[in-house]
This record gives sequence, structure tokens and C-alpha cells, in this order.
Amino acid sequence: MNWHPESGEDTLARYPVSFATGTAASVDGRRSFRDRQRNDIEAELPGWPGGNVFTVRRLPGRIGVHVSAAVSGVFAVAWGILSDLLGGSTINQEPSRGKLEERENEVEDFPVMWADAGDIARTLPWQLDPSRRPKGYVTEVVLTTRRLLVVGDGTALWESPRGDILDATVKRFSIGRKDFRVTFRDGSWARLTTTVSYHATELVGLLTGTHRRLSESELSAEQRERLSSFTASLPAGATRPVITRLPSGRVRVETTAPSHGRGAVSESRGFVMDETGRDATPAPGDIEPSKA
Repeated sequence: MNWHPESGEDTLARYPVSFATGTAASVDGRRSFRDRQRNDIEAELPGWPGGNVFTVRRLPGRIGVHVSAAVSGVFAVAWGILSDLLGGSTINQEPSRGKLEERENEVEDFPVMWADAGDIARTLPWQLDPSRRPKGYVTEVVLTTRRLLVVGDGTALWESPRGDILDATVKRFSIGRKDFRVTFRDGSWARLTTTVSYHATELVGLLTGTHRRLSESELSAEQRERLSSFTASLPAGATRPVITRLPSGRVRVETTAPSHGRGAVSESRGFVMDETGRDATPAPGDIEPSKA
């Protein structure tokens, strides 16, 4: 059964999510679970299946990661050139990481759970760990007007009241800036990741208040006219437009409509507008994480 909000509760965001994964050569493809003294706590987490023992790669292992990445990059470039010659589209290179923020947590170690016994972060479900959950199993983060939840294959696995969330930040040292950290009121935290960067940006913004969902009545007359015209043009089966006030004050409208493209089930449609309802360019930090 697919999860649905309770009566009087609105869903603000729902995106795929999992524990983050290290990307520096020393921790590439790995993650750890720590208490506040940096002790490993995996064996203490009740009901968790066994997992791989976390270790930091020494120099030979790091060199191997760099060599593998270099070889993959050469093949990607070669395939992109061949694709262009054959009339196809060039494969985009994977976005680079941003600035290193915490060497102790991003190079020398990679904790995705930082919590002592009894802390909120320790209650997060093991299904968030890609190395433990069954193949094809999908976990999502759901933010509502009341709660933050983790949903697994449509079933609620975990929840916490909004009041338990102290802070949320996008982590710049991640591929495409898709990682984010949620810090709870007791000081414990978890490092999670989404599938695209704007999901992380928007979720963090909704948690911290820099982004805000709007109702149609909160729009200007010109914006309501633009929204009405857009809604009227949508095909049957399109979702109700989601309206978001961005940090810059511009307004984003987004919906999902059935796609007729090969292999695609749905496609995102929308626009960003200013106070007069005209098209506007998002400011840094509106859609993608700020590089500052």
C-alpha cells in the first residue's frame, strides 16, 4: 500500500533518498556509522542486517581508485565522440565535486550516521543503506507540514516531527552536490543523498525556510493568470502544479505529465516567473545548490 498523508496534513516534497556514499579515493563507495567519539556502531543498531566492515583505503587502494576513474573517463570521452559521429547525443560527464568541507568526515572517514545511544539519528531505518537493502528496493524521503518520513517501497519505515529537525545543509563535497545533512535537535545527524541536486536543494530549503510552498491565492494577479494559462495547456493525466517561492523571491511552477517519449513514463514541466508573471532566470541557490 502506498503511503498517504493524514487528514489535514500536506505533502511538501517526496524524493528518492539513501545514505550517502564516499567519493574521495580513500572512502570511495563506502560509508561508516559512528557515535560522537567516532566509534563504529553498526553492531549496536538493533535489527540491522550485517554489512561490510568499513575501512579507509591506504595509498595503493587510493591509486587503484584513481586509475579506474581515469580509465572510465577515457572510455566515456571515446564513447561520446563516437556517439557524435553516429549522430547521437554526447554522454554528459559526471558533475564534479564541490569544495572539501570536512576532511575528517569526507576523506579520513565517511560517517553517514553520527549518533550516541538514544539519539534520533540512530533510529533511521537500515533500508536507507544501499548495500543492505534488496536489489530494486526504493527508499524515499517525505516532508509534510507535520513530519519528516522515510518510506520504503511505499510503506512508512520511520518518521520524526518537524520540531525534531534542527538544521539541514547541502554538502558541497559530493558528486553534483546531491548530498545533504539533516541535524536533529539532540545534535545527532545523518548524511543522505538524492538522485538529482535540485531535490537536495529544495528539500533543505523547505526544511530551513528558504523555500516555501505557495497556494494559488498567494500569487499576484499576473502570476495567477500565467498559472491558469499553463494549467489549461497541460495534457490529461498531468499532476496538480506545485508552486514554490524560491530564495530570490521568484516563483517556480512544476508539474509532471505523461510522456510519449521512448522509455519515459513521465516528464517534468514548469517554469520560473517574476512578480509580473513573466519568465525569469533562477538566481544562484534557487534551483541548484549555491557554489558559494
